[in-house]
Amino acid sequence: MRSTIGDVVAIYIDNKPSVYARIEGIEPDIKHRWYQVRLLFLGFPPQEMSWILKEEYLEGSLFTMKDIPIQIIPVEKPGSYKPQVRKKVDDSRAEVISLDQVRAKRVKKSSADEA
Repeated sequence: MRSTIGDVVAIYIDNKPSVYARIEGIEPDIKHRWYQVRLLFLGFPPQEMSWILKEEYLEGSLFTMKDIPIQIIPVEKPGSYKPQVRKKVDDSRAEVISLDQVRAKRVKKSSADEA
């Protein structure tokens, strides 16, 4: 999956998750198949920076900067996952206990503890 403008990505530095960033812009670079990618790093304070990257780096391929491994991993958008379907539970034999029954048991227990 290729990351696009507006996507939030996790940036792994030296194989460790290090920072989140939002892709603000992707423009072709002078070099063929390279892009100027504007990233807004989501820290305090947020900082914008441009990296020149190949398309495959935006797809999650590992690359290096000053011999340090870097990887850009897309973060799933909220609501993009499918909830698990719960199995229907057969509750026809389940016992229903009223709150009055629970309170009565507590009163009995505290009375017995006092004696």
